[in-house]
Amino acid sequence: MNGGRVLRFPPRAMPPEEIENSADRILSMPREARVEGADAVRLEQPDLLLSVCARLHDRLDSEPAEVRDDAEHLYEFLRVPARPIGLFDEREYFLGELALIAGTACRHLSRRDEARLWFDRAEGPFLHTVSATADLSRLTYQRLALRAEERQVDAVLEMATPLRESFEKLSMPVDALKVGFLEGVALTEGGRLQEAAELYRRIGAQAESLGAERLAAAALGNLTHLYGMQGDAARAIEASRQAIPVLKRLDDRIALAKVQWGLAGMLRETGQVAAAIESYRAAQEQFEQIGMRADVAALHLVIADLLLELGEEAAARQSVLEALPVIQDLQMVPEGMAALQLLRQSLREERIDRPALRELHGFFPDSP
Repeated sequence: MNGGRVLRFPPRAMPPEEIENSADRILSMPREARVEGADAVRLEQPDLLLSVCARLHDRLDSEPAEVRDDAEHLYEFLRVPARPIGLFDEREYFLGELALIAGTACRHLSRRDEARLWFDRAEGPFLHTVSATADLSRLTYQRLALRAEERQVDAVLEMATPLRESFEKLSMPVDALKVGFLEGVALTEGGRLQEAAELYRRIGAQAESLGAERLAAAALGNLTHLYGMQGDAARAIEASRQAIPVLKRLDDRIALAKVQWGLAGMLRETGQVAAAIESYRAAQEQFEQIGMRADVAALHLVIADLLLELGEEAAARQSVLEALPVIQDLQMVPEGMAALQLLRQSLREERIDRPALRELHGFFPDSP
């Protein structure tokens, strides 16, 4: 998790196995009990906090809502009062790391304003760490990921190359590869599907050579979507067949849901509308389980459009009605307010303005 970081902690006061067990015990406690029993669990031990952060990072793709709450709670524990941690820059590092984890979880949950606030909170402490360049580069990656999710294609393509080069200079090859995913998203949004597919194939091969199986499987998941968009059912199914067992073993629930989304897109592109709806609903259910409300809402709009193709207008209206409160609550499409208003007006008239529906769900990335 901390590639490129030189950690200068005091000698271990706890054996490694005790650290691992204590980290698990801390995260299984009610949050208030962690603070009350901080001395008993030795929560201010740097090695223990490092293990806790590693566990939170590993859970980002399986339970982002819980990770967000855990990271915030531990951040506040370190912030007030200003607890001394370690001998050097450890307190600043952990404040920055916990803020970065909380912000990343918020990004997964489409709580983008909150994510930006957490990233701002991470920046100050990271400026004072011994490995500030590496820590700030990881922060820059998360900020660029937000731009990718907001479909700022030109900005992502412009900023990706210097960020990737920064990671390479820092000998952080896995992080450098992750930047390629953002480029792939931007290429896909720009309609450059062949370039995106070639990029993901290259990332997958490089990830395998580095032993980064999570990234290799994620690249296959994105290829599932791209092949599906092109109507290439055989390649989409083969990519998903390779990705799913690895993602299940790693408990990467976000990527698994996105693979399901990609297969649904393939079914839609090949004219299998009813099957596509069921597959989208399966992805929707998976997103619901991990609290990714924005993705659930986006899929409601896609499903509504397909239901209209089947002549099921009442079911389509219900699907849109379930999406609108989430879209409003999360302020998901400020640039699509005109389409949103047209859609609401049509619903009041017990119909669906299909051009407005399509325009609105066009503001969401069609790629997982």
